Amino acid sequence: MGNLSAHFDKSEFRCQCGCGGENPSKQLIERLEKLFKLMDAKSIIVTSGYRCPNYSVSVGGFKNDAHTCNIAADIIVNKKGGGAYTAEDIAEAAERIGFGGIGLMNGACHVDNRDCETYVNNHWFGDERNGNDNIKSFQRGTVFEGEKTSDKPVEKKKPMKVTLEYDDHKYSGLLEEL
Repeated sequence: MGNLSAHFDKSEFRCQCGCGGENPSKQLIERLEKLFKLMDAKSIIVTSGYRCPNYSVSVGGFKNDAHTCNIAADIIVNKKGGGAYTAEDIAEAAERIGFGGIGLMNGACHVDNRDCETYVNNHWFGDERNGNDNIKSFQRGTVFEGEKTSDKPVEKKKPMKVTLEYDDHKYSGLLEEL
């Protein structure tokens, strides 16, 4: 066993072919920890971490993809209250964290550090389910459980009395912020 951080062990990133390859980048682990905190996760399951070139090709990847460079993980994020976040939720949070490579998958999400590591291209947001490799952003305005909100109560503004004059008529009433 080799603890990499509070929530991740080296064995989770081991190549599934049995070759023994494993060595996720420090930045990948740091970003996964930030994702864990932002989403207030119960757990993050790594379904695929490092892949040797032959194994990567055998599962539909490439000999030189982000998994073979130790900068990628396919993940499922479990909620503390039960169930798992959707791939879209994970992608939105991963974009906020700063992952440069994000791909929607069936039941999981691909994340990688291509933006900060030596890699063939420094940005990719896509949907591996349908081949759409041109997603501009995953942002939808979701507020995740781990996001800090202000401790101060929201101050409701008092209504303001307004008067409007139009065609020699005066209209008045209260204007309230919704």
